[in-house]
Amino acid sequence: MPNTESFTVNEILVYLRKSRSDSPDMSVEEVLRKHEEMIQQYASTHFHSPIPEKNIFREVVSGETIDSRPQMKNLLKMIESEQFKAVLVVEPQRLSRGDLEDCGRLINILRYTNTTVLTLTHSFNLQEEYERKFFEMEITRGNDYLEYTKRILKRGREASVAKGNYIGSVDPYGYKKTVIKKDGVTCHTLEIIPEEANTVKLIHELYAYTPEGIGFTNIAHKLDAMHIKPKKAAHWTPAIISSILCNPLYLGMVRWNNRKVVKYINEGQLAKARPQNTEAKYYKGLHEPIITQELYDTCMARRGTNPSLRRNKELCNPFAGLLYCGTCGHAMSLKIYKNHNSVSQMMLCNHQAYCHTKSVLYSAFLRRFMSSMEDTLNDFELAQKSDDGRAQAISKTIVVNLENKLKKLNEKDARQKDAYEDGIYSKEEFLKRNVRTQQDIASTIIALEDARAKKADIVDYEEKIRRFKDCLHALNDPELSAAEKNRFLKSCVDKILYYNNMESKAGIGRYIENVFSLEIQYK
Repeated sequence: MPNTESFTVNEILVYLRKSRSDSPDMSVEEVLRKHEEMIQQYASTHFHSPIPEKNIFREVVSGETIDSRPQMKNLLKMIESEQFKAVLVVEPQRLSRGDLEDCGRLINILRYTNTTVLTLTHSFNLQEEYERKFFEMEITRGNDYLEYTKRILKRGREASVAKGNYIGSVDPYGYKKTVIKKDGVTCHTLEIIPEEANTVKLIHELYAYTPEGIGFTNIAHKLDAMHIKPKKAAHWTPAIISSILCNPLYLGMVRWNNRKVVKYINEGQLAKARPQNTEAKYYKGLHEPIITQELYDTCMARRGTNPSLRRNKELCNPFAGLLYCGTCGHAMSLKIYKNHNSVSQMMLCNHQAYCHTKSVLYSAFLRRFMSSMEDTLNDFELAQKSDDGRAQAISKTIVVNLENKLKKLNEKDARQKDAYEDGIYSKEEFLKRNVRTQQDIASTIIALEDARAKKADIVDYEEKIRRFKDCLHALNDPELSAAEKNRFLKSCVDKILYYNNMESKAGIGRYIENVFSLEIQYK
């Protein structure tokens, strides 16, 4: 065990985080305040002074991994400095309850920075094998406890739903969350809001009984015209209507695992998705239904027989993710309209019903955009002629040299650590050598970042000209797909804002000039 008396409070970092093992009745702030009092009392006893505020890291998020906890990432950066010698926590599990990869990452950082882990009951010197093994057991035990706790909580939530409780965090439209007593037991359920419940019924009735087969968009427009407001949004949207229609909640049911979290590997990284679960469970809820079974079945029958209007999901808009309405900020889409023997393509704001920005023919928009690109390309070519390129070449050379130097220093650092592990260096000799190496690494990183910043300020016109020419050729190539054109556009453009204050009336764009402007942010 290390001698804690050799540390000063300025050399110690404190990490505070709420755990699942803490009382659920206490807020994050209450837990952190309680633990901070315990730690400061420990510091006053052992170091005769409290830990300074600048050395305290308080984690208020509930992430299970290091990458999902910003304060932990900041703390790990700090301990790379020679200034700090120890991390003080209430217990080892506060540092990590992630998977084995996360635990190994944490142990290596603490071990190779020679950082002591101080707790209220024990101090861990990770340079000593026994202490390291003990510390590993403590944090892996925390991981086992976390997984066990998650299983218990999941079973508890499902048992609660099975009894008819509503455990959602958000009030669904038509209801508000409430707490009732049933057989002497506290139950979480929903209470009907009459005005909103009437709207829920209206949505289902419009969808089920309107002869012309009204859809989600038209229902949204009708509700807006009636000055009925959704719960949070400014206007009704097809997505909101879809989420309400045929939701078994309005039939008096509660569901479990409707969108189960599925983990998968994407490009070597762990990712999560929440697809619709076909095996979701449904239970009779404690709340009153808003719609009848007959109305629900009628809506379900219509949703099951309505054909999907969008069968081809292939990207058709080359400017997807780039073009936005300058008036409302919503994305703009490529719409195709067929009229007798003619087909017209229009760029239309997705929020046009409310912002009333005039649409534009795709051909007119494309001509204007390409004209702007050609003018910008000419500017690059003129700028290239006045730039002999020497500054760019020198800057590149400096960056490459510093990158090579940093690579060699990192290799040297790894060799020194291996030599220490193999007993070639004593602890004192390793620290003496490695301190110098760490200083060289830190100064090289600073110089490299500075060189890269200067390099970024020097415009590589040759590379820009190549990208812009490739993009113009792609836009002119009828054989290329919209997705391929989109890839070329995104290599040159960050964002395009479209402005058009023309009235929406017949003749504009054909007999009357459709006046619009573009604000293009190039890369």
